[in-house]
Amino acid sequence: MDIPEIRALVAEHMELGTLCSAALISRSWRDTCMPLIWKNISWTAQIKERPTPEAILANAHLLRTVTIYTMKLDIPSSSGCDGGGSGEDAGDGASGEGGGEADVDVGDGTGTGTETHVETVAKNEAVSENPGSGGSEGASSSESRKAEAGVITKPRGGEGVWFPFASCRRIEELELQLHIGQIQLWDHLTDLVRHNPGLRSFSVFLSGVPPPLEFMQALARTNTPSPSPSSSPTTTYTSPSSRHGPGTGEGGLGTFITSFLNLNKQTTEVLLDLTTQLTSLQLLGATTVDPGSLDRWPVFPNLVTLKLSLNSGITPHHQLQIIQRCPRLQSLAWDLEESAATGPSMYFGYPADPVQPPDTTGYYNYQFPTAAVCELFEPARCPKLEKLSITYPALSDQDLARVVEACPRLTSFEVAETDFGARAFHEVTKHFVHLTRLDFRRCSGVTSPMVQQMLTSCRSLVYFCANALHARDIVGLQSQQSQNVMVNGTETAQPLQEQQLQPQEWICTDLTWLTLYIYGLENAPPTWLPIVLTQLARLTSLYSLTITLTSPGLDGTKDGIPLSLTSGLSTLSSLVNIECFCFNDLAQEMTEEDVQWMVDSWPRLKLVEGVVHPERERRRVLEPIMRRKGIEVCGYFEDDVEDVFELDVNASEDED
Repeated sequence: MDIPEIRALVAEHMELGTLCSAALISRSWRDTCMPLIWKNISWTAQIKERPTPEAILANAHLLRTVTIYTMKLDIPSSSGCDGGGSGEDAGDGASGEGGGEADVDVGDGTGTGTETHVETVAKNEAVSENPGSGGSEGASSSESRKAEAGVITKPRGGEGVWFPFASCRRIEELELQLHIGQIQLWDHLTDLVRHNPGLRSFSVFLSGVPPPLEFMQALARTNTPSPSPSSSPTTTYTSPSSRHGPGTGEGGLGTFITSFLNLNKQTTEVLLDLTTQLTSLQLLGATTVDPGSLDRWPVFPNLVTLKLSLNSGITPHHQLQIIQRCPRLQSLAWDLEESAATGPSMYFGYPADPVQPPDTTGYYNYQFPTAAVCELFEPARCPKLEKLSITYPALSDQDLARVVEACPRLTSFEVAETDFGARAFHEVTKHFVHLTRLDFRRCSGVTSPMVQQMLTSCRSLVYFCANALHARDIVGLQSQQSQNVMVNGTETAQPLQEQQLQPQEWICTDLTWLTLYIYGLENAPPTWLPIVLTQLARLTSLYSLTITLTSPGLDGTKDGIPLSLTSGLSTLSSLVNIECFCFNDLAQEMTEEDVQWMVDSWPRLKLVEGVVHPERERRRVLEPIMRRKGIEVCGYFEDDVEDVFELDVNASEDED
């Protein structure tokens, strides 16, 4: 009995490799599995890890999420713009008919050099749809289909810009990491945006040629008015002078994330037009041009998430005005480290702080608008704002305390590289019950007792980053100084191991990300390390664990957690969800048994950053144990780069 509804439910719970096998059972199973197989596609620089252009062309109607992780898509037409080529070009282009099909690894993550399930499914589908095709006729048909879909372009000069996703029409999420060396690639991206009206999220990390006006206009026009605006809670807004028509936060592009995008005055203005439609905007390291006035954009009605980290352009004053015009804002990340370096000496429109003079010394000459930021939480501004991230080295502990005090409810607080200290911490303690995310990296005012108090008080934490935590605070040592006792009538200092320990359990057991240097163990009593490891073992939801400083300075210290079975490493066997593990700059002397235990006990481990042993010969033995299991290892000294490449070669030879 074959019931479509049951078949669909079963397929939804299959892994990708199982889906590919199931798709070969029958036509009905293929029809069920193919949309799930092709829903999410990643295109990388590694041929074995991506589908062929022919397969993409045949299944373009099924693609919903596309991720391109390669910095090059430009291929000379002389090598075959259909994806053929050799040498350096072959590294970023799939092999064409002349060079054999490219493998796509969809199973266990290891390339076999043979045809994979996805390729078999794609071929069977092509044969079933066109059983009479084959040989040179099939190749000609493939070339014709590519040309019709716009996969190949041959601009002047004989150079071709190859774009494998030109035929897609139903993409909903698009993420790009590209170096754009030719303007024709922008033309492809512009057409892709125009031809995918259902695009909801667009994330782009770019370098090279800046985006043309047509591309930004295509993004701004992605949105179409809702069929029934009156029934939707989402506000529709049209800029009075906008040339791009009305927009709505529903039914169109909602998320735009960009890194290092270079915009001129026109494209900056179109970006602001687009922002009136978005629910989420993240500008990371972008270069813009200040519009001079924001009168054209009186409100950004749908924006819920805003992240501003500009290298130059829009002034801090206008950045603040943009924030103030987001009535639905819930999450704000404001990085002033670059743009405020050349800003005004004080914020215009608000008086100088009466208790603290303007900070005009050094590199930063912009006085943080503390009063204006405090007003953001008022009903007339951003009453729903509860997630706050501020990066500005000149921001004082007192200013931070005032901001936190003004916030009625704080669920996320990130203030890396600020003067966060005792005053601000006192205000943060009032929000412990609600906090899910805390980041205090490179904040020297955050003490070890503060860190311990947060880990034992914030039950809802899922993300936590801080500089350091001393083992004495974890084990609950009652005094930082040795206690004196009477021995044979003489007062004698009591050894640390004989002092009373009262460890308090960490209650943030839902934590998924922990970055924290745990130190004070090098000459500690033997009872301390088991307590520290037991605390870590409670965090069974962790997928990222960093136990070293986030800034350089340790340089091979032995004062961290030792990673060896003889030291109790097996206590961490409960951390089965770990994917990323970092212990950079911590001196370790791991053995084959230690490394093998880590590989076997943490089945999801994908990345290890750290030196497993100080001796090169030992590392040549230990690191391939992880690499053979597909674990990426970044564990070299600065003067040991050549060894890393040699280790990669050795690992590949072992696999073969």
